[in-house]
Amino acid sequence: MSDLFQQQSPLVQIKLGEPHGTAPRIEEKPFLGFITLRGRADNTGFLAASLKVLGCEPPSAANTVVESGDYRIYWMGPDEWLIVTPAGRQGELKEKLGKALGGVFSAVVDNSSGLTMLHITGENAGALLATDCPLDLHPREFKHGQCAQTRLAKAGMTVSPLAQQAGFEVIIRRSFADYLLLWLQDAAVAFE
Repeated sequence: MSDLFQQQSPLVQIKLGEPHGTAPRIEEKPFLGFITLRGRADNTGFLAASLKVLGCEPPSAANTVVESGDYRIYWMGPDEWLIVTPAGRQGELKEKLGKALGGVFSAVVDNSSGLTMLHITGENAGALLATDCPLDLHPREFKHGQCAQTRLAKAGMTVSPLAQQAGFEVIIRRSFADYLLLWLQDAAVAFE
C-alpha cells in the first residue's frame, strides 16, 4: 500500500544524459516545495507576518526574486508570490504562514505536487531557451534577481537567471514537464 503513495518526479521516465560538445546541461531539481502566497502588499499586517516567517518581505518590484535563507520568493503579480522551499519543507512553511497570517486577508496554497524546476546551465543555456522563448535573455537585459512568466515551446514557465550567468532556472507545471524536457533535449542537439 505504501508504494501507492511514493513520491515520483514527473521526469522519472526520462533519462538525463551528459551534454555533448557545447550543449547545455539540463537537470531537474525534483521534489522542491512550491508555496503560492497571496495578499495585499500594502497591508502592514500581511507584510509583518511575511517578514516574521520568511525573514524578508515578499518582493514588491515586478518580476523580481529575493532569497531569504532557504527560500526563493518570486514576484508573480501585485498580490501573488511563489515561494520555493527545500524538499519536504513546504508543509512546515505553509503551516507557519497560515498561523502568522491568521485574521489577515491572504491565502497560502501548497502547489508542490503541480510544479517542478529545471536548471539549464552552460555557455549556450540562453541560446537554447531563445530558440523558442520570446524574451531577451541576454545578461544585460535579464539579470540574476529577475524573473519572468513566459512560454517555451508552447509551455508556460517562470524563468530566472542563475547567479554569475551560469544559466537559468525554469519552473514548469508538472503536466508539461516531460513534453518540455523532451523538447529541450531535441533542441540541444543543435549545440553538440
